[in-house]
Amino acid sequence: MPQLPIVEIAHPMHTAPRTVVLQRAESAAPAIAAALTHREKEAEQSKTHAADERCALSDDPIALQEFFFGQGWTDGLPIVPPVRDAVRAMLATVRRSPDETIGPIPPRMRVATIEKLAVNSVMAGCKAEYFPVVLAALEAALDDACRLYGIQTATNNATPLLIINGPAVGKLGLNAGGNVFGQGTRSNATIGRALQLILRNIGGDLPGETDVSTQGHSGKFTFCIAENEQASPWVPFHVERGYARDDSTVTVIGASAGHNLFTYGCETGAELLDHFVGAMTALGHNNVIFPTGPLIVIGPEHAGVLARDGYDKDQIREYLFTHARIPLSRFPERTVQGLKHRRSRWFAEVGDPAHIGVADHPSHINIVVAGGAGIHSQFIPTSFSYHPVTRKIDAV
Repeated sequence: MPQLPIVEIAHPMHTAPRTVVLQRAESAAPAIAAALTHREKEAEQSKTHAADERCALSDDPIALQEFFFGQGWTDGLPIVPPVRDAVRAMLATVRRSPDETIGPIPPRMRVATIEKLAVNSVMAGCKAEYFPVVLAALEAALDDACRLYGIQTATNNATPLLIINGPAVGKLGLNAGGNVFGQGTRSNATIGRALQLILRNIGGDLPGETDVSTQGHSGKFTFCIAENEQASPWVPFHVERGYARDDSTVTVIGASAGHNLFTYGCETGAELLDHFVGAMTALGHNNVIFPTGPLIVIGPEHAGVLARDGYDKDQIREYLFTHARIPLSRFPERTVQGLKHRRSRWFAEVGDPAHIGVADHPSHINIVVAGGAGIHSQFIPTSFSYHPVTRKIDAV
């Protein structure tokens, strides 16, 4: 929307004294009035330079990368040149026309062709066979329940997290074991990065412009894991969500960086859950404010102890729902007032007016088994999304 007038108001506002807020409001008022009463002529609008659809690339690798950085097509890291043959190989893995469009993609609400999505997947370093996963992930992210625009444009540090299930995990070599959120596995790293590059290069999700996250987190480079179904004593995440065990799926949800759950000295399932509760009842995480429902990524060792002691996923959810509640007396009055508005369903339906929980219903707590050996799990605060969104991965 090139003619949309924008008026910027300086931060901070939330913590600024009332006199400063009033001064900033008064300073902004003339600009707001002008924006509402004046429309720029076409000739006055700035023209955005667009790169040619096809261009010759330098043979010098340093000059080549400098060209990409100069175009603003990267996330701060080098990219793979999207040469024609590599893009065609991507397109051959899906039953979609290269000219088919997907979108609008927030935050600038641009429409992309399947070919442009393939271009960004090549740039991210994906193998061709990863492309169906990228495509399914984007379609999940664009579902209204994911609330992608809010995830992208807030001062929060949330970003889309991808969770992959089914046979695709083994076929594509996705990491579901040790260091599952970390570096070192091409498929995890590049699939997550491809989605982020699409949101940047097509959607216009640019830090400091549309992305105004106060601090962000490394998931804005790539945030993609797989469930360790082989090590789980319970039904896989995607089966709980209505898919067949032999379906390959990708789930997307707005998520922050994880809080490590280190259960040093714990021996029983009950002791593990009490540690989980302790982390989830800290002040300041997103699931105090957002009713999305937290994500608990349980390590295989923890999952084994919990299953041994008779806990299934529903019992874990019920325990966390019942015990992970924060007394409202711990919050300032202004926070309590905000919670009664933003978490109104809790106060209307749960029947505990003295506390705030991490979810409005036990079923909203999401549980995935992933990771390797060791007494660690993760509490992933979630935000903006109404609930996780899952899509089946369709490949040729």
